Amino acid sequence: MSGGVLTRRAFLKGGLWLGASALAADGLFLWRSRIVVERVEVTIEDLAPQLEGLRICLLTDTHHGPMVGIGMLDRAVAAANGLGADVAALTGDFVSRSPEYIAPAAASLARLRAPLGVFAVLGNHDHWVDAGGVREGLAGAGIRVLENSHALVERAGAPLCVAGVEDLYEGRPDAAAALDGVESTTPRILLSHNPDYAEALGEEPRVDLVLSGHTHGGQVRLPFGFAPVTYSRYGQKYRGGLVRTGRTQVYVSRGLGVVMAPVRINCPPELTLIELRGA
Repeated sequence: MSGGVLTRRAFLKGGLWLGASALAADGLFLWRSRIVVERVEVTIEDLAPQLEGLRICLLTDTHHGPMVGIGMLDRAVAAANGLGADVAALTGDFVSRSPEYIAPAAASLARLRAPLGVFAVLGNHDHWVDAGGVREGLAGAGIRVLENSHALVERAGAPLCVAGVEDLYEGRPDAAAALDGVESTTPRILLSHNPDYAEALGEEPRVDLVLSGHTHGGQVRLPFGFAPVTYSRYGQKYRGGLVRTGRTQVYVSRGLGVVMAPVRINCPPELTLIELRGA
């Protein structure tokens, strides 16, 4: 700068500094106040007309603990109830660090409303904290925990299978066991905390859609969406969004909470509303 005139270079440097500061402030302080609702249509072959437009709310990786207060979880539950979903799917990592967070998290999640049911699987952090305590808390909240098992729900007489598997690292996920006895014509939704499990799915048993979390979208995303850390063996593939793997589709949510550090940059907390459509 000379003689009070702002040079182009100084202007650009100032803009970059302000932009970086804004991103840092958002990532460090403001992310808790923004829960983004992602609305996604998923096509399933031979979907019964009665299931057309069925809505599934996906809430995952709440990580209630030192870095995610109960107020944020309460807001997410209220927002979820406002979406009018038919089914609520919770894909694990409910708490972090200590069992003391289980009861308040369960009490908050007990307020979830979905006419066809609220279903859950556990994540690796739930095992690290107290898997038995998390199971008990969820059951007490009226939430059905699926561990290599399934539930059948119906709308206007048409069945939909909601199945769940154990955590990839802390359990023994078994899709065949989870889907045992399900009619071949019944659409199948599989809850798996870790999306990497989708790589183990073959032609049979057929899975129409996998719902997952775990990767947090990377928590920090550079320009063009690149996430330096994804907690996945498959790099960027499962950082977030809808992915096709073999015969199935996988939707990976960025989740609500955080791990390692209370930071989210270019990667806001997510609540997902999935609408099923026939092919």
